[in-house]
Amino acid sequence: MEDNQPKRETLAFTNPNRARVIKELDALIAEWRAWQEEVGQIKDHPYDREMQTVVYADGEANMKRHRILQEKTLTFLENNISGHGFIRGRDGTKIDRTDLRLSIRVKHRVDDLDELRACLDYAKVPDAHWKTAATELVDKIAGKAPGAAIELVSRYLQTGG
Repeated sequence: MEDNQPKRETLAFTNPNRARVIKELDALIAEWRAWQEEVGQIKDHPYDREMQTVVYADGEANMKRHRILQEKTLTFLENNISGHGFIRGRDGTKIDRTDLRLSIRVKHRVDDLDELRACLDYAKVPDAHWKTAATELVDKIAGKAPGAAIELVSRYLQTGG
């Protein structure tokens, strides 16, 4: 039986420095939340209703700023996380509705990022991450008494680093 469902790309870190990627993503999410607050305050800019669509009521400068933030986010994600699904959805079926006002578009992007962030604890991590973590652990226990080494390893395993 053929599966007609779109295929989802596996969510995985491509950068072995998982902690740095999460920190940078959290900073981008904060930037998006700040942008969402600003967009909520936008008053309609004058525009020619016969010549332009209603989205221009958000102002061309604001639309440009949105596109830049969106591209900055996409570039970061594409360089660090595969299967992120930002804008396109994890199965590739979503679209970026450029005919919507910024308040709606930004809400969709923040929702995308919240969804991605919630899933990252379950994303695959490259082997290089585990090798780095193992090296750090070995360095921490090198030269320690067996009891102290066991305690360090136990805490390390409980906290994930």
